[in-house]
Amino acid sequence: MKALIVYGTRYGTAAEIAEEIGCVMKNDGAEVDLVDSKGLKDFDVSLYDLVVVGSGIKIGKWTKGSLKFLKDNKSALSERNVALFVTCGAANEEDKKDEARKNYLKKVAQENLINEPVAMGLFGSVYDPEIKQGLMYKVTMKFIKKELEKQGIDTSKRHDYRDWDEIRAWAHDL
Repeated sequence: MKALIVYGTRYGTAAEIAEEIGCVMKNDGAEVDLVDSKGLKDFDVSLYDLVVVGSGIKIGKWTKGSLKFLKDNKSALSERNVALFVTCGAANEEDKKDEARKNYLKKVAQENLINEPVAMGLFGSVYDPEIKQGLMYKVTMKFIKKELEKQGIDTSKRHDYRDWDEIRAWAHDL
């Protein structure tokens, strides 16, 4: 099997997940190409049996590059097996996972794919107080920081909420 993994990342979290998915698939015998969606144009997906497209979520949105890839290749992807994944803060909390699946996976699939994806992965994110961004990000992070502090979590340190065993199992199932 030949697989393409296209990812969009802002802070590296989705890139690390995409790399791990690629490693697992290679170990399972697949030929894998890993591509950052940033600036990606006119990509021929017809060479692949499986196309995995993933993104980090920031303030409720996929990366522009990953969404553009899905839209630009909508017709060609209808002839391929497609899997989607996202990494987001909502996946860190059990009571928010269903809403995140609906908004970040099912909705994106309905709007940008002709066929149902063969798999949809919802993975946790990373809290990193060192990341400095615009006003909306700062406001959002202030809220997240308060919630983490209520849970007794030291918000001065980076916390990785990704479940690597879950990610590897998802990749293996592909």
